[in-house]
Amino acid sequence: MSEEQNRLVGAVIKMSALPDADKVSIRGKFYAEVHTRVQIFRETYGDDGKIISTIHVADDTRVMAETSISVFVDGSWRIIANDFAEEYRASGPVNKTSAVENCLTSSIGRALSACGLSGGNYASFDEVNHAINDKAEAPVSKPEKPKAQPKAEPEPKPASKGKDIKDYALDDVAEITTPEAADGLVAFMLQMASEFAETPEQLKEFYRKNKATIDTIDSDWHEQYEKLREGFSTLKNKLSTEEK
Repeated sequence: MSEEQNRLVGAVIKMSALPDADKVSIRGKFYAEVHTRVQIFRETYGDDGKIISTIHVADDTRVMAETSISVFVDGSWRIIANDFAEEYRASGPVNKTSAVENCLTSSIGRALSACGLSGGNYASFDEVNHAINDKAEAPVSKPEKPKAQPKAEPEPKPASKGKDIKDYALDDVAEITTPEAADGLVAFMLQMASEFAETPEQLKEFYRKNKATIDTIDSDWHEQYEKLREGFSTLKNKLSTEEK
């Protein structure tokens, strides 16, 4: 496993092990605030990490932002995650004055979740709190009647390029001491498998390469192992369907 992957796994485990006391409870579920996710990312990567946000839309009605998470690896910057957020200026008192700031906060939180720093729930406290208390539904326009389009032939799926199974080997995982950390490792492993495998055979290759780590989870964390097994099964079915 590369140094960059070691650092990311460490950050994921640290985020997963974050106690509920450091989160905010909404309707019985605990959510980490965006500033907490940013802090753990910065503690892990320092100057070797970048959080870059772009405003794509900012008119009188709505704001749409995109955030990318990049890390410096082998002499160059590599994007490891990105995500979007959208806010409407008429939805709630916050967006009437600070829609751009609110939208950026949501997109940053979602991008950090996309690279594993979610703390148990993909959405952040900031996003969920706003969605429950303030956010209005997007305005709906009457759809036009679709025109008949000729059926397009599916394009063949491109072969995987530049993917080395050695970069997806989780050989040096730190000792797992809590269920939350085990959950984080399982989520990260499934994410890595999804990124590497484009065919069922590649998924088997990923499984064989990481069998020692999988066996450790099976031995020490039975509940998390079942989640991992179900995740592999779901991914295998998806890849098998796409091959047909």
